[in-house]
Amino acid sequence: MGCPAVWPRVDMALIAGAGRRSHDTDPRAKMARPRLLAPRHRVSAPSASTVPVASTSAPAGARVAAEPTLLGLELLRFACAVSVLLWHYNHFYVRGTAHQGFHIEGQPLYALLKPFYEAGWLGVQVFWALSGFIFFWKYARPVSEGRVPAWRFAALRFSRLYPLHLLTLLAVAGMAWLYRAQHGVDYVYQYNDLKHFVLHLFLASDWPGRSEWSFNGPIWSVSIEVLAYGLFYALCRLGWTRTWHVVAIIGMAGAVYASRLTEHPLVLCVFFFYLGALTHLAHQALGRLPTGFQRGSVVAGALLLVLGTAATAFGLLRPMFYVALLAPLAMLGLLRGVQPRPGRLANLIGTLGHTTYASYLLHYPLQLAVALLSGGQPDRLPLGSPFWLLGYLVVTFALAVPVYRLIEMPAQAALRTRLLR
Repeated sequence: MGCPAVWPRVDMALIAGAGRRSHDTDPRAKMARPRLLAPRHRVSAPSASTVPVASTSAPAGARVAAEPTLLGLELLRFACAVSVLLWHYNHFYVRGTAHQGFHIEGQPLYALLKPFYEAGWLGVQVFWALSGFIFFWKYARPVSEGRVPAWRFAALRFSRLYPLHLLTLLAVAGMAWLYRAQHGVDYVYQYNDLKHFVLHLFLASDWPGRSEWSFNGPIWSVSIEVLAYGLFYALCRLGWTRTWHVVAIIGMAGAVYASRLTEHPLVLCVFFFYLGALTHLAHQALGRLPTGFQRGSVVAGALLLVLGTAATAFGLLRPMFYVALLAPLAMLGLLRGVQPRPGRLANLIGTLGHTTYASYLLHYPLQLAVALLSGGQPDRLPLGSPFWLLGYLVVTFALAVPVYRLIEMPAQAALRTRLLR
């Protein structure tokens, strides 16, 4: 997930079906780059122990209703997607390589949305933590027991991530060529050449770890998360699934990040991915406590979050550390607090979660399309209007719904039928 965290929502029956054939019983974001011309911050998608089997033929609403305890995480995914979209709102002010008439305080509803305009890129780290929670929940034990072959694991991830990535990559490549033909420069992301196109084709745009933004830039976090998937699978096969293993991995990644041995974004991705895994283990442990202790832990978590928020507001805690505190506390709180009965509300929350990957990959192509239609003149757009901001968000998520239903899911099903038969 993730990606934007992109969760293995219907992987379970596919893997279980393979197990009946081959004695393998099988039980899964981006997100976003730092704002253009801003400092590179990237160095800155269940408490049961068994894995449920979902029906691949059930409608989306039925799947959501079947996993009500996940709905809190769906809300968090949606909030992270909104955070990334707000962080990238400044792209509308760009002509070629530079902002025109841009003042961060001049963005719509700045006083209300200031945290998102100034640090919305941190939604990516929460996506990674969400992915870690879900992957550890669904895959850690089956993979460690050898019940999920590497090919099947890779095929399930590929079929979920690649179709929409390829579609948006080709759309952006065409529009980027047209924008350059009209204005002599590229829009926002500058390294739109053959080498970077090939890297994007293999979902490897940021594997080199360099600051060479290109094509549909937000895919960078998904490309890094793919590396984390591989590491996760390898460590699970080695049996590294116990709590102390997870804590050790978090500690090693944190030490590398703090010592600045490398600025490769995989370090932070692994840190937050396994922080999500640790949150899953904590959720399991809390579920075994008496009700009174569970309530006390919720109160303690809320107080800790308030203190962390205050410390961050007064500059005593760095935003990255705050997110490392916020992500697990938010997941634990939402898992406990958001458990509606199956019905319209549950379906709505599920739909919001479904839109996250599509919204993540669609918002930049939409911005590029607007730049083309406006003749590359940001001053022609009512960028300071709250209605323009609202339209941007509504159009992005409204388009994400049919894209998920009519493109992502059919393509995923077709690929899985072909690759996993």
